[in-house]
This record gives sequence, C-alpha cells and structure tokens, in this order.
Amino acid sequence: MKLHEFKLAQLQIVQAECLEKLDISENHQVHLFLDDEQCYLEFENHIYPIQLNSTSSITASSAKELIKQNGLWFFTHKQNTTIALSGFVPEARTVLDLDIAVDEAIAHVLADDGKIAQNDIQLAIDWLTEEFLVGVDHSKSVAFSIFYTNQSEHHILLIGQNHQLEIRAIQGYWQVDKISKKRPKGNYRLVALQGEIQFKDHSSAKRMDNFSYEIALKEHTTQHGDYIDVWKQYSNAQWEDAVRRANQINYLKYCACEAAHKTGYWYIYVEDREKLLDFEKKWDRLDRKKDEQVQLSLTIAEWLDNQLDVKETGLDVEKKSWRADIIQIEPQNKRILLKFAEKRDRRPPLNENTQQGFLFLSIFAINIQRKRQQEALNLITSRRNPMPSLHGLLQGIEVATSDRTLRKEKWKSTKTKALFKGGRPTIKQQEAIELGLNSSDLTIIIGPPGTGKTQVITALQQRITELSHESIQRSILLTSYQHDAVDNVVDRSNVMGIAGLRVGGKIRNEDDELHGVDTIEKWATPIQKDLKALIESNDFLKLFRNLEDQVLKLRFGYAEQKQKSIVEIQCIFDKLSEKYNIYLSHDLKKWWEDFKEPKQSLPVVSKIMELYPLLYSLRTKKSSFDDDGVQRCRLVLASLQLLKQQENTQTILLAEEQEVLEHFIHLNLHANEDIDFSALIELKNKLLDRCLPDFRPANIQRLLDEDACQKLDDLLKDINGKAKKSKTLAHLIALDKYRYHLMTPTGDIREAIAHYTAVLAATCQQSAGNAMQDLKLFDNKIVFENVIVDEAARATPLDLMIPMAMAKRRLILVGDHRQLPHMLDDKIEKELSQQEDWKTVQREMLEQSLFQRLVENMQRLEEEKQQPQRVVMLDTQFRMHPILGDFISKNFYENHKLPAIKSGRPETGFIHAISGYEDLVCGFKSISNEKQQRFGTSWHRPSEAQWIAQEAKRILDEKPELSVGVISFYSGQIQSIFKAMEHPQIGLTTGNKITENYRMISSGKNIGDERLRIGTVDAFQGKEFDVVFVSLVRTLPNELNVEKLTDLEKDELLTRAYGFLRVDNRLNVALSRQRSLLIVTGDRALVEHPATQDAVPALPAFLKLCGGQHGKIF
Repeated sequence: MKLHEFKLAQLQIVQAECLEKLDISENHQVHLFLDDEQCYLEFENHIYPIQLNSTSSITASSAKELIKQNGLWFFTHKQNTTIALSGFVPEARTVLDLDIAVDEAIAHVLADDGKIAQNDIQLAIDWLTEEFLVGVDHSKSVAFSIFYTNQSEHHILLIGQNHQLEIRAIQGYWQVDKISKKRPKGNYRLVALQGEIQFKDHSSAKRMDNFSYEIALKEHTTQHGDYIDVWKQYSNAQWEDAVRRANQINYLKYCACEAAHKTGYWYIYVEDREKLLDFEKKWDRLDRKKDEQVQLSLTIAEWLDNQLDVKETGLDVEKKSWRADIIQIEPQNKRILLKFAEKRDRRPPLNENTQQGFLFLSIFAINIQRKRQQEALNLITSRRNPMPSLHGLLQGIEVATSDRTLRKEKWKSTKTKALFKGGRPTIKQQEAIELGLNSSDLTIIIGPPGTGKTQVITALQQRITELSHESIQRSILLTSYQHDAVDNVVDRSNVMGIAGLRVGGKIRNEDDELHGVDTIEKWATPIQKDLKALIESNDFLKLFRNLEDQVLKLRFGYAEQKQKSIVEIQCIFDKLSEKYNIYLSHDLKKWWEDFKEPKQSLPVVSKIMELYPLLYSLRTKKSSFDDDGVQRCRLVLASLQLLKQQENTQTILLAEEQEVLEHFIHLNLHANEDIDFSALIELKNKLLDRCLPDFRPANIQRLLDEDACQKLDDLLKDINGKAKKSKTLAHLIALDKYRYHLMTPTGDIREAIAHYTAVLAATCQQSAGNAMQDLKLFDNKIVFENVIVDEAARATPLDLMIPMAMAKRRLILVGDHRQLPHMLDDKIEKELSQQEDWKTVQREMLEQSLFQRLVENMQRLEEEKQQPQRVVMLDTQFRMHPILGDFISKNFYENHKLPAIKSGRPETGFIHAISGYEDLVCGFKSISNEKQQRFGTSWHRPSEAQWIAQEAKRILDEKPELSVGVISFYSGQIQSIFKAMEHPQIGLTTGNKITENYRMISSGKNIGDERLRIGTVDAFQGKEFDVVFVSLVRTLPNELNVEKLTDLEKDELLTRAYGFLRVDNRLNVALSRQRSLLIVTGDRALVEHPATQDAVPALPAFLKLCGGQHGKIF
C-alpha cells in the first residue's frame, strides 16, 4: 500500500522550494525532518534541503510545527522548483517488531474471495503485505492499527487500503485471525506501528517478545499504566483523608466579625459559648499538619456531610476563598482571633441578611494541588500535551524518533566556558549539556553530590537561548519540587544578561527569621557593584551629580548657601569645559552671567524704601510731565546712582533701566509728537516693587522664582544633552541611568524583565498557578519550548507531571535517585497497605521515584531497543576531600552498579587545620553510656547532643572562617541539640534559632555564607559545610540475633533496630554534606555488630575509614 492510498488519513498539504535538484516520482513516501530550524527531505538515503512556503491553507511556520511532530509524508507533485507534499500525523506512533503468521486457512479464504489466484501461502503473504504494509523495506515498514479503550493487548486491528485485519496472540505467536471489508466505527485511536513488520509462513514466524509487545500495546489499550494507577490511588487516599479530617471538626457558625489590633488580623464572634468550647476541643484533638488553615464561607461545604467529587463540593478553586490561620481561641470572649492568609487584607464573609457565616477546616491547598495533578495527567494520557512521545516514554515504551541529525550542537561558547572553573567542564558535564541540547524529547542527568549539576543547568539555559532561531522570551521553565530548590537554581540564571523571573514563591510570615530576597534584587546587586566601579572610574558623572546637588541648593538654600552654590557651579562649568570640552549654549551662558551677579541684601532694600516718595513722583502723563517730568527723572537717576555706588551692587539700577531714565531726561518737549510713556510706567512700577518689603515666610523667600528654576533646568538639560552626544561619555550616562533603576527595582523594571527574560522559574505546583497563567497561558494551555526540572527525584510523580506536561521540544530532568526521594505521608501509606488489593509490588511502586523509574526504562530502551541515549551521569565531584568522595562513591553508587565518582580537586584544597583533627578528614566519636530514648513519637540521645554542642562550639570559635552543619535523622534529637547549644556556656542557639554571632561567616573567603545549620537530613540536601556532625542516635538493642529468622522476620527486626539508618539514600545525603571534615557520633557497639553489615553496610565501612590513617576513633 502506498501512503496516499490510506483512506483514514486526514491529509495536510504543504508546499516547498527544493534548493537542490530533486528526482522523485509521485506518491513515493519521503521523510521530512528539521535540523537547526532548516527543513530537509530524505528519500532513498539522499537528503535535500527545502524551504517551506506559505499557502492559503497553511503558513510556513505552521507547516514547520507539523513536521516537528514527526508525521508520515509522501511526494505529490513538482512544478519547476516548487514541490507539493502530503502527509498526516497519527494520534500516536509505537515501535514494534511483528512476525504475523499466515496459515493455509487464510490463504484459502483469500483464494475463495478472489483476492489471490490460488490457495497458496506465499501469494497470501504477498497480498497481505501489499494491502496492509507501507514501505518495501521490512526494517522500516509501517502498519496502521486502531485501538479501542480497554481493548485486549492480545488483539490488534490492522487497517489497510480497503480491508480490516484482525490478528491475535495465540500460543506465543501473532496469527491472522479474520479479514473483512468492515470499516472502523466508534471512538478509537489511530496508531502507526513502525518497525520490522512482516507476514510469514506460520512455520517460520518468530515467537513474540512478550515483554515488549505487552508493554507497547498496553500503552494504547489502557488510559495509564500500573505505576500511575498506584499514584492515582495515593492521591485519592490523600483527598479522602483530608475530607475525613475536616469532618472531625465539622463547622462552627459565627455571627459577627471585626478588625483586630493589626492589619490582616480579625476577630469572629459566636453566639453559643458551649459550641465554641466544643470546637476548641475538636481543634486540639485534631492531628494538625504544619500550616493548617481554616476557611470561612457564607455556606456550609457539602463535603462535610459526604465525600462528593471536588467539582460538586462548592469548593471549586476558581471561587475566591477566605482562608486564615487560627491564632487564638477565646471561649470566655466567645471569639476566635484569625490571621488572613493573603497579603492584601479582606473582610471575612458575613451574610448581611442572616448575620452569619461558617468556619471549617480548609482543604484548599490539597484541592488545588489535586486539580493541577489531574489536569497534567489527563493531558499526557490523552496525548494532548505538546510532546506526544512523553506518554510512551513514561510507560517505558520504545517511541519513534528521527534518526537524522545533520549537525550536533556543542556545549562550547564564550559564555558557557565562563561558567566553569578553568573554562572547561568535565567530559561528563560536556556530554550532559550536549545531550540536552540535541534531544528531541527527554534527557535525564544524574547529579551525585557536588558534581556541578547546577552549573550544567545554567550552561544549558545559556546554550539553548544562544542556539534558538526563534523568540527566546519565556521559552524556558526552570522548576523544582520546593521553593528553596527553585531559588537556589534560579539565583544563578543570567541568560543573555537578564535574570530569570521567579513566579509565585513561598509566603512568609512577618515573624519569620529569614525574609526572602527578591530574585531580581539578587541579580541586580552584583551588576550595580560592577557598574559603580566602572562609572566611578570617570570624573564626569561625579561632576554632573555635584552640579545637580548645587542647583538644588541654589533653589532652596539661604542667601549664604546660594552664593556658595553659585561659586561651586561656576567651578564645575570650568572643569567641564577644560576636561570634556563641554560649554553652555550662548543664551544660557548669558543668563548665567547675569544671574550669578550679587543680589541686593536686606539693608539695601531698606535704603531703597527711603526713596519710595521720590520714585512715586515720577510723571507718566503728558500734562504732568510737561511741568517737571524731566527734573523728576534726573533726581531719581542721581539718587539711584549714588546708592549704587555706596552699596557697590548693580542690582539697584540695571543698565537697561538707566537707559529709560536717560531717554526721558533728553526728551524734546517742544516737538509736536505724541510721547509713549509705557516704558517709563513699567520702570516706575518695577522700582516701586523693589521698595516693597517681602512679607512672605523666610523659607518661601529663599525659593527662586519660576523663571530662574526653569533656566536652571534648561542648564542641566543642556549639559546632559551635550554629554550624550559625546563618544566618550554617552555610554556612561546610559549605564548610570541603568544602575539607578536597578538600585530600587520598580514595576517597570520587573515588567521589562518579565517580558524579555528567557527563564521563568516556579515550583512544580506553581508552574500551573495563576501567576504563571498570566504570563504563559495560550489556547487554555501553558506550553514551554524547554522545561528543566532540578531535584526531579524528590518530586512525587503526580507533581512532576505538571511541568512535564508543558514541555514541547526539550524535557530535561536533573536529580539523583540515590539521594532523598519524594516524601510520603506515613498515615496514607498505612491506610493503603491495609487494603485487600494492595500488594508488595504496589508498595514498591509508591516508594520508587518517577525519576528512578525513567532512568531504568531509558537505559533499558537504549540497550535493548537501540533507542537514542537519554541518560547521563555526572562523575566528578568537587565538594569534598577525595578520600571522602571515594567513600561516598564506593558505598552509595558503585555498590548499586553505577559509575564511580572521581574527585576533581586535590587534597590540598581541603586543609582545615582544626586542632585535634590535623591532617584528618573523618572521625567517629563513640558514646556508649546511654541508650536511645523516646522523644514524643521520635528518638533522641542527650549524651550525643551535649558532646556535639561542645565540640561544635570549640570548632566555630577556633575557626570563625569555617562553617558547621549538624545533622540527625530524628527531629527529637534536633530539639535536644538545640537545647544543649542553648546552655549559657555554649550560647550557639536561642530557642530554636541560631544566635546572631553564629549565623553568617564574617571572615575568610566565604563571607556571608551560612555559618551554622542544625536540622534533619531533609534540611540539608543541596547544602554543604566545611565540617559536618552526624548524630546516629540509635544504640544496640539488648537482643539482636538474626539467625534462624525468615527473610521477612529478619527485615522487620533490622528495621526496628536501625530505623532511618537503613534508608540508604538518606544516609548518603547525611554523609556527603561536608567539604573537609566529617564527624559521626554514635554507639560503636551497634556499628560493629555483625548484623550492621547487612542492615547498614556503609556504617562499618565508615568506622574502618576512621580507623585508618585519614581518621580517628575516640
């Protein structure tokens, strides 16, 4: 069958110009692909560049997008250099090898029906091949199949030119079962099967590859795989638990509300004190989670009485909810103090008619999280996400890929080289960057501790934008599972010199110890510093800013200050002309020369006032002027000139004013001409005004008049304008203006960055939030050309699918499944395990991260199905001393059949010179005088806490330039350590906070870095410190004998004895945070017990390391 003969295809026709000579017959199948945005046509192993044209039915850019979807194409016709191509994109494509057995019965049916000349199996094979297969090369055959929902994976329906063929899996072989002319009906999916597909004599057909075909076909016959099913069950259980918890406290009716003492705080009042007391008891008994909130509404939530679907509950996330934290319940006052959850305050809802509202437990957060997860999952399972191959990859299924890439993009560019020390990344870092650049779908980068994965992420962003031939605006989504991880990676984003924009973010209480610094401010600070140094290297801007200051003083200063400013301004003008050849324009220079002349003082004004009667007697009419007008003018002129000489000031009588008086003194009164007295009238009024005292307040008197202020503005503009035209000064003015705006980022700066930045950053959940929708929503979907997920192994599969569903061209997952996994709710896990259909395999699926699952599946596809490489592991660590790096490599990676991790820095780079540990990198402090003790639901060991507090204090005081981390696996032990460090003789903590002197490093090369951190393992992933203490807490039980136990019994006993120490990836994180020195405290008897070698093999290995030349046991 030729491709154009397939009748179910909805064909698209595109036109193109062939840039080289092309000789193809009509209706031959061709392959179209893009490389570096150039389109190519491939036919019979020859490749031709073509240029797509826009037509009335499809634009060139739309045709390019169609070709990116890896469709099926055939050559239609050619006219001169213009060619026409027809093709279509199947709903899905699956790579699958099929040997389809044909027996005598099928040959008989075809012969009876006149399809073949005689009952012959080979003739039947030839006819079936011509009817159902596209392509003559068996290794590249294509067959079209339709799939109905929940169709058996042992049954395939092939669609040919005019017939439908049913094949079934029978006794390990694919066999032709039925052929008919029936056309497909109903709701089905059209899938292209691609691979080595052949019809064969049943005696020579190969047996099926059960694993491959079952997985491949299940992808199309079911909505999702078992793994996703498990996580959907987990999500449903979370929702049911939230509804159940909300029903435990039910609701509370309130009758009034009023604003409290502080913005955002509100009181709500109840009528019935007993009901408030009952609510208080329920609230106290509730197993509250961190940041538990309540919601206020005008109606009772429907889910308080039943467990309806969320869309039926009246709690649809589109509705504006009023959520708050309960600060205090006051039964005696019949009220509750609440703190509104949003930044902009809003009054609690209260029905105006009934004067009532309802308070209940908020499930807003889990509601909106679940909605986002479901939408992403639905997009992927229905193949409506922008990367159609993603669904198959998630299931571990071989997908069709373009095997033609004419040019491999390289990691290297001037800017990416600058991101790595020495200007060159490691071989594996180079491989990771290039793998991500050249990928057409999924890339996975495994980044063990300290291997520079953040640098690789930054380099990928840079190279992706450098190589883009389309708009780079908002083309990259940078995301991670939690806020701190997002902040850490976006802080280093500086693509094309513009900061990545943090979308959403963690809402912090005003009482929080640490306040988040805005991403844009973090990005702007070093730029300001560099600009300041550059700008201050030139004297012009300093002179100009001084000029601005002096002009301001001239406008508002006292008389003495004004005179000083005039002198200073003139000095600045002289320097500008001398050093930079900048002069005032002629008109402004003339005004300035007049303006800077000394003005009359208050004593002068009082003397002019004595002349008031004389000035008033000036004659300004013909009749009076004829009498003594000339004499009056002479007298006024003489009096003013005398005063001018006495006071030595030109402002008493200006030159032009003197000319007016002299004109009227020499006037010929006998001429029969009309005399124009307007000039004399104006002068008389000016002189009289000059005599009047100034009754305005002193601060107003100091102000220059409007004309003078305008002239000074013109003066500044004139100097600035001339500097902007200067070849040596123009760029400095632009940079100074840029620096000024960066100092206090305004809405305009933020808006500009939001518009032009290539990188938007958010948590997995907030990638689909309202703020992101405002920036990226198009056609009801959020789509990014490139999605990069950091710490991907820590996100739950359903959360991870949110950003994955947005990726169009590249999806890059960065993480390490050998470090901390995603967090599970123990309560939900326990509930699921009690269900009858919940088995061990489902529990393992729940514990396995999607990241790890994808790593294993992609490696299997590469090895067994010759799929392209999609996984790379960084193999050189730069964080810790090589001895410690080698320990981590052997005990947490190589023993899991992963590549060895090398060290990229010499031992000399980790010298700490701490007394008692000279030349050592590790130590084990044996504390055996106390058993582990219960601390609520956790464990603690005060003797370990006290020793760590004393030793940490000693090291911090001896080496103030070093940082210290203190880790335990138990929250109870963390509380004990805080308490021990709070002792007056130690003073490292106050309550659960680090004291001021020990928060930040203030000397050495790491000024500003965190100096002391205390926390559980979860608080330390991604962190590093010079010295790390790890408190094991666990002690040897009275009886620990694993002999004669079944495997299950042995596993349960070891878990009871060792607890979290058995969680290998948590131990990996705990033992890999240090740079120079690692100190473990614990019970040596437990570590040396034979069972520890099976339960926690890394601990005996560490004790052995401490007993060697690089450590000590004490």
